[in-house]
Amino acid sequence: MKKNLIAVALITICTLFQSCYVMKKSDDFYKIETSNLNTLYLIDISGSMEGIDEGSVKDQVMREVGDTAGNQVSKIIGGKFGSLLGKQVANEATKLGAVKRNLIPAIKGLPDGKKFIIFTFNNDVTKQSTEFKVADNVSRTSSNVFVKNLKAGGGTNTLEGLLEALSMHDVQEIVLMSDGLPNSGPKVVLDEISKVNTNNIIIHTIAFGDDADLDFMKTLAEENNGKFITSKI
Repeated sequence: MKKNLIAVALITICTLFQSCYVMKKSDDFYKIETSNLNTLYLIDISGSMEGIDEGSVKDQVMREVGDTAGNQVSKIIGGKFGSLLGKQVANEATKLGAVKRNLIPAIKGLPDGKKFIIFTFNNDVTKQSTEFKVADNVSRTSSNVFVKNLKAGGGTNTLEGLLEALSMHDVQEIVLMSDGLPNSGPKVVLDEISKVNTNNIIIHTIAFGDDADLDFMKTLAEENNGKFITSKI
């Protein structure tokens, strides 16, 4: 009986860890305030985004609690269910997990009428839609389901992701989330974007992980009138 109660408590902890951020709203994303511009969120889902993101002190504490709970559930319950919970918690500790924990509340907090869209890239670029969404209950919810289901894998074709984002009709602002390790090399990306971004579209960059190429991400933001942020804030 006692074993069952402990298991239930640990499952509850894991569930809360997984779902609490889904219920939150935010009017900024890593201190990049929500603007009235047409915003394209560009997410790196390459294999390197499976790496651990240390994040802020708060993130580290949450991850340690979740990891402990997940491990205990795996031990007490055992089997596929316990293993599944443990893996879910571990996924939240990655760079991509950090993107989800912070982007989902930001999207949930977008004001009605705000135009936004989400692109992802690894070897290829995946577009949530071919045109901007207008923020309302339906578009915010569907977008957050899209983000929650993202999985990391493949290469890091940052250049193609940025070029596709810049070619999006009516885009005014891009928020790039990445560890900044492009396949083609930082200089190639910076040189090409400086040639292509003739409409002065703002590019904000958020760097994830201790191994992030901070110089590249910072330079990309500075050269395109954007803010550079690290996930450690």
